[in-house]
Amino acid sequence: MKIGKSSKSAIARAVRNNPVARNGLHAGEIALFGSTFRERIAKSTLSLYYKSVFRRHWAWQVYGEPHFSIHAGALFELFDGSLGAGVYSLTRAFLSAEIIGDGATVLDIGCGDGALTKRFYAPRAAHVDAIDIEESAIGYALSHNPAPNIVYRRLDAVIDAFPRPSYDIIIFDGAIGHFTRDGSMEVLRKISSALATGGVFCGSESLGPEGQDHLQVFDTLDDLRALLGQQFKHVRVKQQRYPLASLANGRVEAYWRCSNTDGRLEELDWQ
Repeated sequence: MKIGKSSKSAIARAVRNNPVARNGLHAGEIALFGSTFRERIAKSTLSLYYKSVFRRHWAWQVYGEPHFSIHAGALFELFDGSLGAGVYSLTRAFLSAEIIGDGATVLDIGCGDGALTKRFYAPRAAHVDAIDIEESAIGYALSHNPAPNIVYRRLDAVIDAFPRPSYDIIIFDGAIGHFTRDGSMEVLRKISSALATGGVFCGSESLGPEGQDHLQVFDTLDDLRALLGQQFKHVRVKQQRYPLASLANGRVEAYWRCSNTDGRLEELDWQ
């Protein structure tokens, strides 16, 4: 039988008010679930595991060149306090998540492993369609990051129709640089058409050269703003620089919010 919240609170208060029960349960917790020493061992083991996952995925490339990132390692490092770039590499997810209203319908284009989809976008959304052209990414997302309100689909955002005709929020993080200019223009046209009244299109991309798999490069915020402005009535962009081990000068990442509804971006208070 499931114990309700009120019953749990009553039990906790009773334990706190009984020194024998309180001390006994405290000792039991340590015996069963471990002390800070066991925590250090567990963290060390997980750290070694996620570093191994990264090497298998990116360094050894047993299954070929990877086409998506596994975010589990970065999320663990954030929890552990050892994430070299701090929270900055996850800024894109926080910025997207904060504009998702309760009950929103969301389209996540280029969802990759689904880690950010599940942890940042799904908790407040009523429904999330998460799409990626890479079959292995969708397979990984289905296995490792499922949620009742997420539907993962392999889909080519350029040529295939979106799963739904309309969305409140459309997210396109870290992917537009992997499209040709013509391809990105077609995707942006489809996104603009699929935004519900009051809907917002948000996303991110690095500025300047980064990686050999980028098919277009945005040198400045103005370059990105010009592209987005061809399809959206209202565009806001901003950027930040943060350290990244693979880049000597760090990464400069741009973020955008777009809407076709007057006043909508002002409501979101992005100054």
